[in-house]
Amino acid sequence: MTSTSLHPTPSSRTVATEQFRAVGLALRNEGIFFVAALVVLSVVLIGGAVQFTHNPHPPGAHMGFRYGSSGAIPMFLIGLLAPFGVWRSEDPARRSYHWSMPVARGPHTMMKLLSGWVWLMIATIVYLLFVIGASHLVSIITAQGEWQHTAASWEWILAFTAPTIGYLMTSIPVVSSNYPWRWIGGVVICYGVLVAMLKAFGMDDAARAISTISDGKYGFNAALFGTINGGARDLTRSVGWEAIMAMRLGV
Repeated sequence: MTSTSLHPTPSSRTVATEQFRAVGLALRNEGIFFVAALVVLSVVLIGGAVQFTHNPHPPGAHMGFRYGSSGAIPMFLIGLLAPFGVWRSEDPARRSYHWSMPVARGPHTMMKLLSGWVWLMIATIVYLLFVIGASHLVSIITAQGEWQHTAASWEWILAFTAPTIGYLMTSIPVVSSNYPWRWIGGVVICYGVLVAMLKAFGMDDAARAISTISDGKYGFNAALFGTINGGARDLTRSVGWEAIMAMRLGV
């Protein structure tokens, strides 16, 4: 006759640590790609800076690499995609293993969600260190430090808040639905169709009121890019950085 011994329930700290490690392993390939992209960009920047110093250029021309509010865009995009890596192959239909865990499903899910966010913040810190290092390196190579500027404190804070917003936005459908892309695409399409229909029927005031969700003073663009009615323009103009390897003629 044998007796069954029950293991004590692990502490919250132990569960959180294990989840942090598990999520890190799940995001290993994405992490390698992220670092490789920064390395490739470093090579491009250094090559461009060296070429700039050796080639003739108009008097007063400048080349620089600096961080601005739109610099949060790359990490925002990563934040949007990160939940798919964190919950890879673990949609609600395949999450029955949570029943066998020694902790309740709710805390277990929250710890996994929080672990993914912590890894995203670590990636953000790496990204900012890269931007700072690349900015100084390009400045040294081109000997044009006067083109640099000091970003405002809110611009640096934006680098953390923007990916956090993106991460939470995508995590909601990823955690709760088997078809997250349908919900994400459906919400975006319905929002655009609603605004377009209101304008088509001459309900401009209602259309402007709905549009404040994205373009208002406290709307989506302001929260993500620190601008009003300018998030999309910042994206198309700078693709994440202010003047990446830009040539600016002196005025």
